[in-house]
Amino acid sequence: MQAQPIEAMNISFSRPFLLAPLSLLWILCAGLTFEAQGQRNKKDDEDPILIAEEDLNELLEWCVDGKFEKVLYKAIRYTEDDQQKKHPMPYFYMSKAYLSIHKSDDADLREAYEVDKLKALKNSLKYASKFVKKDREKEYVPTEQEFIDELRKETLVAAETEIDNGKYTKAKGYYKYLTALDDEDPGAWMMFGTVYLTLKARRDAEVCWEKAKNLILDQQGRGLTESQNELLQFAFVFTIEQLNALGDTESMREYITLGEDLLGNDREFQAVKRSVGG
Repeated sequence: MQAQPIEAMNISFSRPFLLAPLSLLWILCAGLTFEAQGQRNKKDDEDPILIAEEDLNELLEWCVDGKFEKVLYKAIRYTEDDQQKKHPMPYFYMSKAYLSIHKSDDADLREAYEVDKLKALKNSLKYASKFVKKDREKEYVPTEQEFIDELRKETLVAAETEIDNGKYTKAKGYYKYLTALDDEDPGAWMMFGTVYLTLKARRDAEVCWEKAKNLILDQQGRGLTESQNELLQFAFVFTIEQLNALGDTESMREYITLGEDLLGNDREFQAVKRSVGG
């Protein structure tokens, strides 16, 4: 058969368009499939990833028995797993183990974890802040407030020691951790701001102070633990002293007025008030 010239061929371009509705339907179905898959993935991301209860109980038993290194070895494996790292409790047990090491009398353990350099305390704070952050639904944190307050007390000692030694940058790190443990801790925010002031970072100080003032006005001293109240009293005294040293009379008087309403006849507050002529 002789080939026909191209221009003589009876070529119709209407047929491909008959397939367009089917192609469009396929695209729509595929889009719905991808959207549904995306929703499932999102739901999977939001669902808590559980660790077997017996495994968590094992970590607790090791903490009670003083087997802190076993706790750290096992818990770190959970925090490195793509799914299990979403569970808050491994971070809690790591924090608990590190704090126990920090307070331990075991010379070998203290040396191994550089307790004298406060490495164990800093690790405890690091994992405690992750514990709080991971517990988005506040399912676990409320039941562990006794431990968090114990950690807070140890942190306050370390922070005040750094202040006494003039190590304000190191002190700032501790107060930052305290705001991570409890975002509604007014004393932590006030001290965070005042330490910024000592480092000549007034703008950062003002941001932290604003947060502290709003919390003080909202709370009126309600709902704070004993250590948080002690921190708040210390924060008022330290802040007033620093503002007085800078000659910032206006800001100093603002804190004196705020402290009068909250602390009243607290002995240390009244003493600093008299010392600055308030």
